[in-house]
Amino acid sequence: MKHHRDSTITRRQIMQLSAAGVAGASLSGWFGLLADHAARAAPPPPRPKSCILLWMDGGPSHHDTFDPKPDAPVEVRGGLKPIATSVPGIHISEKFPRFAKLMQHAALLRGMSTDEPEHGRARIFVHTGYKPGFGGLRYPSLGSVVSAERGRPDSSLPNFVVTGTLAGKSAFLTDAGYRGPRHQPLVLNNPSQGLENLKPPVPADDFDDRAGVLDQLEQGFARTSKAGAAVAHATTFRRALELMRSDRAKAFDLALEPTASRQPYGDSKFGQSCLLARRLVEAGVAFVEVYLANWDSHNRQSANDALGLMTQVDEGLSALVTDLKQRGLLDTTLLIWMGEFGRTPKINNNGGRDHWARGWSSVLVGGGIKGGQAIGKTDANGAEVTDRPIAIKDFMASVCAVLGIDYTRKVDAPGGRPVRIVDTGEKPIRDLIG
Repeated sequence: MKHHRDSTITRRQIMQLSAAGVAGASLSGWFGLLADHAARAAPPPPRPKSCILLWMDGGPSHHDTFDPKPDAPVEVRGGLKPIATSVPGIHISEKFPRFAKLMQHAALLRGMSTDEPEHGRARIFVHTGYKPGFGGLRYPSLGSVVSAERGRPDSSLPNFVVTGTLAGKSAFLTDAGYRGPRHQPLVLNNPSQGLENLKPPVPADDFDDRAGVLDQLEQGFARTSKAGAAVAHATTFRRALELMRSDRAKAFDLALEPTASRQPYGDSKFGQSCLLARRLVEAGVAFVEVYLANWDSHNRQSANDALGLMTQVDEGLSALVTDLKQRGLLDTTLLIWMGEFGRTPKINNNGGRDHWARGWSSVLVGGGIKGGQAIGKTDANGAEVTDRPIAIKDFMASVCAVLGIDYTRKVDAPGGRPVRIVDTGEKPIRDLIG
């Protein structure tokens, strides 16, 4: 994009124009033409929307987070109390006091409903919108879709980054499916360490010469072998070179963040990952996934551990929303909080809750959505959706609509097969979009 220079003319420039033979009358006309041109100059295009997915792996309990049931029996409601939020009539768990004050920016989706209660299959389903093995294809995760549809092809930064407490389970998060290796994410296990080994070990000229030779060899091998792995390797290599040569890699360095803006996020890896996510979307990254593991609370000990995770979420999520708002980025950044399903309405004999997919909650914040509302409803025990059920295809279509992605568009998969971004039969949540 061309940038228009300041149209202010200095006295010296006027003298230079006069010396060049530009008469007073014509100079006056030139000023009028310049002013008219400046007035008609097109404004800069709006900032493309970004997305941050806060992924709660293992399935958090909707009863203990964003759909409390205070009037249910104790074996259903559990030991946590509901608290009021900034929106009259909406209550959430007492473990989220900071976020409760920001509810005017959020939409609680309490009608989430699927039929995949097994972790592996549910992770893939919720990330891609397609069930595992459907049609014999490897479907791209939401991050890869956003990278392909909203990312910047010429950016030296990756358009998709995954970070947080990955716990060795990141394989399903890093599959771009038929979108190809260009839309694989950069996976960063420790947000506080930034990107290591970015500085070339030899002088810049020498490094460029060596990298150029290696790049030619990589491309030649990819052309002759035509193997998917070779193409993926060559693509990854070129992306790494672009990042090593770019000053924008500083976005990954949390040490550059002032102490005052870093402290609200807390010291947890999740909190620091949320801070990194803010820095990355501010630098232009299209999609960041922050992973928080160990929500699979089948017994009393794991249920108690989940209480600590809730504190981390309240701190990190609230700091992220506040920070984005203060920087003018909240309306262009959609935040998603969710896991692969919820937990059983009734506490089991071991003091925990088991898998439950028929009714659970997710949360959307920012991105220009209508905040301050709860959409969908479960019954008195949080077992079944009784109002506005939200299928995964409905959810995916809604997220795409918020981000400005045409979810009905078809993309050519291997073999030239056209595949819809979101499966047919979707019912977007119209109440979300202003």
